[in-house]
This record gives sequence, structure tokens and C-alpha cells, in this order.
Amino acid sequence: MRHVHFIGIGGVGMNGLAQLAAQSGYRVSGSDRAYSSDAWIFQCLKKAGIELFAQDGSGITSETDAVVYSTAIESDNPDLQQAAARNLPRLHRSEFLKELVGDRELIAVAGTAGKTTTTGMLGWIFESLGFDPSVYSGAAILNWKKFPVPGNIRKGNSDLWIIEADESDKSFLNFHPAHSIITNISRDHYELDELNAMFNQFEAQTAGTTLRGSGKRIPVPTLGKHDEENAATALELCVKLGLNETDVRKALSAFKGIERRLEIAGKTNEITVIDDYAHNPAKMASALSSIADRFGTVHAFWRPHGFGPLAQSLADFTEVFSNHWKKSGGSIFILPVYYAGGTVTRSVESADLVDRLNSAGVPAVAVADYPALKSELETAARPGDAILGMGARDPQLPLFARHLVKEWTTT
Repeated sequence: MRHVHFIGIGGVGMNGLAQLAAQSGYRVSGSDRAYSSDAWIFQCLKKAGIELFAQDGSGITSETDAVVYSTAIESDNPDLQQAAARNLPRLHRSEFLKELVGDRELIAVAGTAGKTTTTGMLGWIFESLGFDPSVYSGAAILNWKKFPVPGNIRKGNSDLWIIEADESDKSFLNFHPAHSIITNISRDHYELDELNAMFNQFEAQTAGTTLRGSGKRIPVPTLGKHDEENAATALELCVKLGLNETDVRKALSAFKGIERRLEIAGKTNEITVIDDYAHNPAKMASALSSIADRFGTVHAFWRPHGFGPLAQSLADFTEVFSNHWKKSGGSIFILPVYYAGGTVTRSVESADLVDRLNSAGVPAVAVADYPALKSELETAARPGDAILGMGARDPQLPLFARHLVKEWTTT
């Protein structure tokens, strides 16, 4: 039995690979610097028979056959250094996913925004229609999430695989799918010229049908106009591949959505609290617009997920929040940049974004931490309003949304 060790196994991409590996007959271990035995995801991984270690190199032994890492893992990581010292094969997560897929039929979904939801929709459709696919998604499909199943992957017994392909590190170019979807393209990790060239190459590597998001929409039970667009693209691909349109629409009508994609965390005092993964300008603009159209007054908060992304798109973030506030009013709160360790350049801080917004006449507020944010929201929100939390990487974001509902204090 091949023994594979995953560095940063708590991350959604890595834990999904670890689950797929365990269900494919590998012996699996992993480490994470944020490991906590109380955390839901680590409890799920233990239930799946996965061995968990401190991220100090101790999980890599003479019995380890390969180590899987992501672009986020820095070169001085103890596990990565231990793997190098033992001269073990080190595989980027996309390389290991490609190994799992093998020569089976592959549908890959790429794009700046919407790829997770579209992947989840396709996985749910093909499962509902009896195709028994294997699915790799960037977040949990709520139809599948129930302890001890995290819900972000599905290991089927057919030769069909459906995966989310990531452009952030160009790793989606490792795949040559049978069919693909490109949801949309906007400036995020690279400039538009480079992104367009990358996605054109991805399309050229697709053997069969490639669809690009058309902007068409069909009704779905989840929140957001962008979900309606994702559903329309998923439907179009399914019909092109020979599935019955009525059956596909029926499956979509039962789709519960994706974890942290405009997910309603709960309601308190007639105030709806919504949790979303949005972290780049395009995703944030879409989330803000969708909730403003649905609820009217929105009290938004955001935690930047890195100093580099904030610096790169500072003007775009300013424009997104300015446009939203001019249209809908409400409140805007900005948390400190999330820092998970490692070497970073702190050329821009959250306060710089707040200063820009204030200079543009937008009354954004910098909040120091979650307790301060809770106090601000309890003062600002009124019955009938919505609270929208946005951000990636920080595991406290979804926990805070639920804590807010549970511990709300009327002032």
C-alpha cells in the first residue's frame, strides 16, 4: 500500500485530495500548522483513517513513499525539508490529482469565479442521474456534507471524474480534459493578457467540448445571480453531452449550494447573517450585488486573505466597496489582513483600504478583531437587514458568522 503524506492537510484542496487518496486504497497521513483535535475537519479526517501529525517533520518516515504539497507551502517547511532530506518524491497537489484521475474521462471546470459552484452542480447532476462520478471540489457540496463526510469530494466507481481546476498557480494546465468549462475571466492572480493566454491554452488542451460562461441564467434555489449563471452553463454542458434537459433541471432544483458561497449562517432578530468565500474584486462585487438586491440594506465585513493580493488589487477593492455603498448604503467593516505565518511583504495594510474609502466619501471602518466587529454589527444592523461576511483562508470567518447568530446581543 503506497503511503502518501499531505502537507497542510487541513486546507480544503489538500484534505479533499487526502480523502480521495484514502478511498482509492492509499495509506494517508498529513500535517497542518493549524491542527486542532477539536476542529471539525480534522475529526472527519481521523474518522476516514487518516493519520495526523504536528508539522515538524515527524510524520515523514522511512515508510513514506511520496509527499504532496501546494503552492502555499514555503521551502523552509519542516515536512518539506524532511522529504528532501530523505530524497522522497515531492508532488504538487495538481500532479497527485492527475495521478488519481489517470486516463479516465475528465470534466474540468476553471475560471476566476464560480468554478467551485459549477463543479458542485455538475457533480450533483451526474450523481443524481446515476452516473456515479468521482468529484473534486474547492468547497463542500451541502447536499453531501454530513459528519464525518466533509462533502467536498465524492469517490465514485465509474470512469467519470469532475474536478475544479485552479488557475491561481497555473496548475490547471497540467490537465488535458475530455470536456471543460471556463466560467469567466477577470484579473485576480495575473494580469488579463496572461490570464487570457492561459485559458486559451487550457481550452486547446481540451479534447472535446469547452463552454465559456454566456451570462445566461436559469432559476435555482440558492442565493445569487451568479449561481443562476453557473447553473445555465452546467445545464448547457450536460445537454451537449446527451443528458436529458428535464432531468438536469430537476437535479438542479434540489441542489443545496456550496459551503461558504452565500451560505445563510442563520437569522437573529430578523437579521439574516450570510457567510461567503469572496476574496477578489469580481467575487466580492457579485456577492454584494446579489445580497443587496435580495435584502436591501447590507452590513458587509471583509478580511483580506493576504498582503500581496490586497496590494495588487487595492484600487479594485476600493472601487467595489465604493460602488456598493453608493448604491445600497449600509455599513462596511474591514478586518486586519489574515496572516498564517511565513515570509511576506507588508506594503499595504487594511487601514490603507479604509483610508482610501474614507477619502472617497465611503464611511468604512477598520475593526481590530472579531469582538470589536461583533459590537459594531450589533449597533448597526436592524430587523430586515442582512449581514454579509466575506473572505478566504481564515477558518474563524465561518465560525464567527455562526457565533454572531448564536450570541447576538441587542443594544
